[in-house]
Amino acid sequence: MNVLAGRVRGSEDVLDVVPREAPTGSELRAVRDRQRGYSINIKQIILAFAVEFVIIGLILTNTLLMVAQLPDVTTAKIIQAMLFPIAMAMVELARVPLAIAVRTQTSWNIKLASLLGVLCAVAVTSNSLYSIGAASFTPRLEDTHKKDSLIRELEDRQQQFKIQIDAAREEMDRRERERNAAATAVQSLQAQLAQQKPADCAVVTVPPNPTAPPGTPSSTKQVCRENPLIKRLESEISIARAKANDAEAAVKHAQDEYTKAGNAKGLREIQEQITKATTENRESIFQSQLHSLAAMIFGVDPNNVTPEQIKRVEFYLIFVSSIAAAFSSTLIAMTAVRRIKISETDPSIELPDEAMNYLFGPLLVALRQEAREAVQAAMKDNATGKVASQ
Repeated sequence: MNVLAGRVRGSEDVLDVVPREAPTGSELRAVRDRQRGYSINIKQIILAFAVEFVIIGLILTNTLLMVAQLPDVTTAKIIQAMLFPIAMAMVELARVPLAIAVRTQTSWNIKLASLLGVLCAVAVTSNSLYSIGAASFTPRLEDTHKKDSLIRELEDRQQQFKIQIDAAREEMDRRERERNAAATAVQSLQAQLAQQKPADCAVVTVPPNPTAPPGTPSSTKQVCRENPLIKRLESEISIARAKANDAEAAVKHAQDEYTKAGNAKGLREIQEQITKATTENRESIFQSQLHSLAAMIFGVDPNNVTPEQIKRVEFYLIFVSSIAAAFSSTLIAMTAVRRIKISETDPSIELPDEAMNYLFGPLLVALRQEAREAVQAAMKDNATGKVASQ
């Protein structure tokens, strides 16, 4: 508390009632805050600006890293990519003064305008933090995405092998059906051949020779004709057997191709790679925070979480966190201002010099006179003592 001092001016000299001390910095700030009606916590303001500079640094670093990943990076592209983040950084810096203005301004128009500026700055901060959050989750999902892509590629190759195996199986089945049909045809022809008679024999009456004597009786003989169906059936059987042999050879070739396709080295390697990639993908999924959150929210196994569910969780997680972070850093600046309630009766009283001179002037003059007389009496007694001693 300031020490009040007054000067009392007498007719002859001036006597200081209380020596006036120089006010300290805290006392000056207290007087200033009392006059303004509020105080500001400087440490919180410094913390708010520190948070702003950290956010600005993260935004610029994230932009530089994104540009550095481009295939053909040039200085012009880097400068062009940094222009917008720098402009957003200026908006970030304006958020702290605007938040303080909301608490310190007395005009409601200025308060509302400052609050609108704070909301705009919060929107900018949320957008910047969202891009940073998305970039921070990207490396965690890249591993799972790569393994998912590898598994799909291996499954496609495995499917191609299965298609080849199915085609070989269909070809083998078709050849077997052709062989069976050829064998059935041979059997049918052989059955028909077995049912045929070797020759068609009949008794024929032969008239006597004209040169024979009269009265010569006619003679009979048996005439046999070869069955014409036998040669035709034998020819057809020969052709059918040749087709059956060809069909049997084709069946053996188709069986070899089917066995070769089923026992292909590439298929076994693909199956081993799929098993290995599936195991690694499962471990990567269990280490992914987003997969765990999505599995907990949707109540499914982490391996069964879909990319759409991952994107939905990622959006809400980063969006809500960005807005919360922006408002938290804003509240640091807003709560740094503390209102001071000024009482109607101020206990500190300051008297002007004229009032002090009027009230205490005569008393001090009398005290001064008595002090002088006492000093003079003491000096006289001292002088008398010295003369007596001599």
